[in-house]
Amino acid sequence: PSASCVFGLDAGATQTRLCARSLAGDPDLKVVGNAANVFRLGELQTAEILSSLINEALEKRPEVDLLAIHAGVAGASAPSTQIALANHIRSLINGDDSLQISISHDGVIAIEGAFGGEGGLLFIAGTGSGVMARTQQNHTQIDHIGGWGYLIGDEGSGYSIGRRGMAAVGHAFDGGPATTITDLVRDHLNIHDRYSLLKSITSPDWKFQHVAPLVLQASADADAVACAIVHNETTLLARQAEWLLKKHPNLNPRFTITGGLSNHEYYVASMCSAMRRIWPAAEHTLPTGTPLEGAVQIAMRLITCSDARQ
Repeated sequence: PSASCVFGLDAGATQTRLCARSLAGDPDLKVVGNAANVFRLGELQTAEILSSLINEALEKRPEVDLLAIHAGVAGASAPSTQIALANHIRSLINGDDSLQISISHDGVIAIEGAFGGEGGLLFIAGTGSGVMARTQQNHTQIDHIGGWGYLIGDEGSGYSIGRRGMAAVGHAFDGGPATTITDLVRDHLNIHDRYSLLKSITSPDWKFQHVAPLVLQASADADAVACAIVHNETTLLARQAEWLLKKHPNLNPRFTITGGLSNHEYYVASMCSAMRRIWPAAEHTLPTGTPLEGAVQIAMRLITCSDARQ
């Protein structure tokens, strides 16, 4: 006999992950695939990546009765994009009309996972950055500010911190303030003078976000230049939260931080300090779940809502 299940997908800039959740309580199946960002790949190629993972999971669990799919996809904030992705996926996996498929921006599943369906304020601090708020329980419409990308935004992100760290190294080479970031990029990245710095940052494979852990390491060791970088960047990210709080003054007074930088103690401490200055009543809490778990929970709600309508 077939077992009913739902699929949740977390499609980000690094990889795409799928979790198959059985309604009978069987162990989850997890599958990992390529990154999927609508802005970079377009709707069809993104849908192909997601559909490939879905089909792979169905091949591994051929006996399941798939009831619903929810995918949080980087760059998929426009309703037209969400509809197009859902339609492409339905076609690519040969899904019938009874299969519930929904798409959201990946921030929706991040805040769903972080707060377990409740409200609060969420910082996303990875390669890029953004701030999100949800004001009511189980409400998939979130308010999102920031996230403008590395060209004009992404304050407090790994990219921005790494870029400023490399600028500080360049300044030190020019005779500016000394910083231990210089020693760290020499040891870890083989950057030891003006020419190796310029060669590295102009390489097609260069990623400023890979320098951010070195800046945070120097900050934790009380390097003044690195501390100033992290302080300034987290202050700018917290300022975005201040703008969001003006729109939602009655928001549940708690915030959490997700993304790669949330694993760095000094960064989290700096964000908490910045938030105390603008929202003293708020408590910093750890996420209750992952974005992938958030996607699964939204998929579960799809079938609950469908049952309620019947």
